[in-house]
Amino acid sequence: MDDENFVIDTILAQCGSDNNDALFSLIDTGKIGLMGHSLGGASSAQLGRERDDIAAVIVLDGTMLGEETAFENNAVVLNSTPYPIPLLNVYAQDHYTNSMELVGEAYNNFHATKNAVCAYETVFKNAGHLNFTDLPLFSPALAKMLGVGIIDERYGIETMNKVVLAFFDSYLKDAGVPIIEKEY
Repeated sequence: MDDENFVIDTILAQCGSDNNDALFSLIDTGKIGLMGHSLGGASSAQLGRERDDIAAVIVLDGTMLGEETAFENNAVVLNSTPYPIPLLNVYAQDHYTNSMELVGEAYNNFHATKNAVCAYETVFKNAGHLNFTDLPLFSPALAKMLGVGIIDERYGIETMNKVVLAFFDSYLKDAGVPIIEKEY
């Protein structure tokens, strides 16, 4: 999380300086969204809990490890404080199905979604973990070795991009309630 904090703090410092760079003048520092894949999603989700300047978070096929607050009586204790900002969990079908079958409602992400002030979740049918990266488009052979599903690569990425944009437009640009399907 230190790397994400560093990047956010550096950008915020540039936005608050006399920097003449047009990019920094376009940033609305009151509407910061974080998105991460896998452990990057876990990190983004935890920063959404810790920082007051984060307005929305998307977790792409990651486990929200920061929701675990203790281990007592041979069981994980999950955060009982509602997730404080809009949250979108995007799952590969196998991740969602395995989590539901093995852990059920006690799975970190399901618990956070159920207890959030505002949360969405969606499942990409036939997607694997790396279908939420651009690797299947640029190195299909390597992607297959490392873990993709049978979803059409282009459809998966383009649809994911539309879902991400709809969510962030809603919560960072006040564009109304996002329409996010339960499955794609």
